[in-house]
Amino acid sequence: MIRAVTIIGTGRVGGAIAKRLYDRGVMVHAIAHRDFATWLATHAPIGQALILAVSDAAMSDVVRAIAASTHSLIDVVALHVNGSLRPYVLQPLTALGATIASAHPFQTFATDDPTALDGIGWGVECTDDDWPLIDRLVHTTGGLPVRLADMTDDRKRMYHAAAVAASNFTYAAYQLGRDLADAVGIPADVMLPPIMQRTCANAIGALQTDAPFGMTGPIVRGDVEGVQRQLDALPAEQRLIYAQLGLALVEVVKHRHSTATIDAMRDVLRER
Repeated sequence: MIRAVTIIGTGRVGGAIAKRLYDRGVMVHAIAHRDFATWLATHAPIGQALILAVSDAAMSDVVRAIAASTHSLIDVVALHVNGSLRPYVLQPLTALGATIASAHPFQTFATDDPTALDGIGWGVECTDDDWPLIDRLVHTTGGLPVRLADMTDDRKRMYHAAAVAASNFTYAAYQLGRDLADAVGIPADVMLPPIMQRTCANAIGALQTDAPFGMTGPIVRGDVEGVQRQLDALPAEQRLIYAQLGLALVEVVKHRHSTATIDAMRDVLRER
């Protein structure tokens, strides 16, 4: 079982992991980014795992500071939870005896609510020797570890881009929907959630059954004039977002229509 861990970084991700592990009986030392160098120099043991939950930009500086503040990491697995970085960014810690890994919770965190960890996949890069410990760690958080095979820097960035596409990019569409609802005077909090929830449920069902996504609307139908009319009706500040999202959707559905229809659709959207 996982007995003790140290987490550097108490933001949304680090905070959620710390709360969940603590609730499940793990001794957790959670250290704010600004305080970790002093803590590491004066405290021991670190535990079975040293978890770095800091930003990509801060990672190198944090690793160097750990290496300068710690005498030994023998029998410790040092891992980070960042989605786009490989384990080798932790390489300086191997000189202290640590083994290194990465274990990324494939989730979006608006807060440090630990329920965001329930039932999610974690993308893991580690050695065979470290897999049993990381497997237990992820299961203790309520997650499902998935080993990432044949990783390169570019493939790891593609992996992370999949998470960005499934979460962050959708907010551009949600914000457009909210703005247009406000513009026509309908309550966004009443009108939008049901269609958003149904769309998400339909998408999940399609993923689980390997079926096409159940898309609708004028772009999906190839209705060039319908798209033109919608664009003409939109307030100027919303036209650009509609056009950009529309062009992305055209690329998704282009196999459904003739080249002439797709070219006409692109021309209409690019004009905006």
